[in-house]
Amino acid sequence: MLSPSKKITVIFSLLLISLGATSVAQQRNISEGVYTEAQAILGKDDHDANCKACHAMKFYRDIWFAWEERPLMNFWYILASEMPSDNPGSLSDDEYTNIVAYILSDLDFPAGDVPLDPSNEMEGITIAPF
Repeated sequence: MLSPSKKITVIFSLLLISLGATSVAQQRNISEGVYTEAQAILGKDDHDANCKACHAMKFYRDIWFAWEERPLMNFWYILASEMPSDNPGSLSDDEYTNIVAYILSDLDFPAGDVPLDPSNEMEGITIAPF
């Protein structure tokens, strides 16, 4: 049987190990297929209807360097809080997410099997150079 101080040490060690594993598991970048092809297809329609008048796809290529190494969640949040400029925040979370997926697709980042979801670890996804 373990003494109380050894129990605390074991519990603390297990906690540290689990926290470390969680942190490592959550760190990904957009080169690892963080959206689905279906989201990108829907995102093209959403982008065409809500963004294209002001932002051709070349726009994202021109500004992408400024977002490199930053969390994808930051990019999503800027879109969701500031766009469209004539009615910021007017789209649904899914529409903003699909638009981000479409942008990633257009920048030639691969699609994956799991949908991009701002409420599920998006802050752990880093923007990579294209």
